[in-house]
Amino acid sequence: MNNRFDLKRVAKISGLILIGLSLGWLLFGGAPDTPQSLDEHIEQVHTDEEGNVIYTCSMHPSIRENEPGNCPICGMELIPVTQDDSGEESPYELIMSEAATKLADVQTTTVIKDVAVSTYRLPGRIMVDERRLKTLPAHVPGRIEELYVNFTGEYIAQGDRVASIYSPELVSAQKELLEVAKDKERNPSLYNAARNKLLNWEITEEQINQIERSQTVMNDVDITSKVEGYVINKMIEVGSHVQQGSSMFKLADLSKVWVMFDAYESDVANIKVGDEVSFSVKAFPGEEFSAKITFVDPVLNPQSRTVSIRAEAENDAMLLKPNMLTQGVIKSDVRESGEQILVPKSAVLWTGERSVVYVKKTNTAQPTFEFREVVLGQRVGDQYIVKSGLFEGEEVVTNGTFKIDSAAQLAGKASMMNKTPDGRPIRTGHEGHTMDGSGSSQSNSQMDMGSKASSGSNSMDVPEAFTSQVSNVVDDYIDLKNSLASDKEAQVASKAQSIQASLNNVDMGLLSQKGHMIWMSQSDSIKTALNQLIEAKDISEQREGFENLSNIMLKVAKTYPIKGIYFQQFCPMANDGKGAYWLSEKEPIQNPYFGSRMISCGETIQRIENQ
Repeated sequence: MNNRFDLKRVAKISGLILIGLSLGWLLFGGAPDTPQSLDEHIEQVHTDEEGNVIYTCSMHPSIRENEPGNCPICGMELIPVTQDDSGEESPYELIMSEAATKLADVQTTTVIKDVAVSTYRLPGRIMVDERRLKTLPAHVPGRIEELYVNFTGEYIAQGDRVASIYSPELVSAQKELLEVAKDKERNPSLYNAARNKLLNWEITEEQINQIERSQTVMNDVDITSKVEGYVINKMIEVGSHVQQGSSMFKLADLSKVWVMFDAYESDVANIKVGDEVSFSVKAFPGEEFSAKITFVDPVLNPQSRTVSIRAEAENDAMLLKPNMLTQGVIKSDVRESGEQILVPKSAVLWTGERSVVYVKKTNTAQPTFEFREVVLGQRVGDQYIVKSGLFEGEEVVTNGTFKIDSAAQLAGKASMMNKTPDGRPIRTGHEGHTMDGSGSSQSNSQMDMGSKASSGSNSMDVPEAFTSQVSNVVDDYIDLKNSLASDKEAQVASKAQSIQASLNNVDMGLLSQKGHMIWMSQSDSIKTALNQLIEAKDISEQREGFENLSNIMLKVAKTYPIKGIYFQQFCPMANDGKGAYWLSEKEPIQNPYFGSRMISCGETIQRIENQ
């Protein structure tokens, strides 16, 4: 208590000395732009009217104390105010220190006005153009004596020999031709009928003339192709018996191919016949191909919730092989309304009924972010059209948005989960939280005490008790992940609340100051994501919130030496084709973003193990 009194008295004396020096400077050497009143000067040196230095928290700038100590919200050591922050604060604005802004890695983007261009990334596959499939049939019954085309994939040109056939019908027809040819001058109709019979059986003019010249019947007759293409199916062998009209070969003309894409249900409205699509294949990295959409399937696939899109591509160089996997990109201008206000997708926070952004204020002494509700229009690629709430040239936060929102919640200001306040609302979050369970925070020496858990190469050294508490949070997250993988929508909210309970039991007082700040940032992000999950209206919104939760839980699993083996897994189809990660306790894929629709879609990216 005496130490506290001494500190207060020293602060007062220091403040009075500082005021005296400042007054002397004002009287004898003041510049024209210096403050002209004592009140103005007190504001600039950040002391109160009694000369006390004002202290604040770097993570919670709304805190104002006239003596050093710890933050009543998070327990961090208070620091002197270094910028002018006096006056009544707006409930819509959050003021952060430069240090807190850097710690949250806040990044902003300028709002632009432009023609909206939708960009859709679609997985696909090269397919044979069904209109270019051809069948080479047998036109006469008989037995195959020899094959000149022996394997699938061989190219057959028009006029090529494909097989030799023995046919009693052909033998009889040749004998008939030779007989009527002797009297063709008197009976030309009989002669022409005999020739046409052979022509109808696809015997060539040259072959018929050869029979007449040699006056010899050919027992084995060569079959020539009237079509061309690559053999994709061979249905005969030497010795096979064929009937008239039976298929011998199936050919495909690959000079043009189909590219079949799968478009997500949410994107179909903006994809139309005639759109150009660019695509790539793994066989030729860096090379881009183009195609034009010729067909949009009118029926939605109920399993994958996608629509088949067919495009046609030229393939003269034969680089595109059927069944190759592709990745397509379609860009479509939304020109109905001309230029429109556009904002990056990462700037928008969702509350179910509301869309929220944080706008960085200009001409402020400290970084200040204004809570702003916006009305969104269509999503175009990685941007949204903004119908109202933003203006061209304003700066919106695109990175660190959740951390700013978490700080706003802690400060009792308007935030994603707190509706616009009427007056100053009651604070939420850390109220009543104690670092050691007794109502007061522990000292730094107490924070560092305790046995250390062994950590991996990328893990922090933290007390084993803290690691155990965080492990409970991870275990509850795994339960939630499994519920989504099993399509158990009704369980998600209760699982999220279990995570909240485990999170509230984590004792931050066990950490050093550096560890404390890291965990503060992570836990705030977890709380924001959990609120989104709890407020979600359906399993689709739950999975959106799960993506945000998974990103921070992966950081948690890599930051602290949690015992056990976990796996970082990735699904390229999630998040509208941009892909999404999650943390799993087992290596076999159980996809939480699609559940039973595509339960095994994904791959393991990293094994996370701490002993």
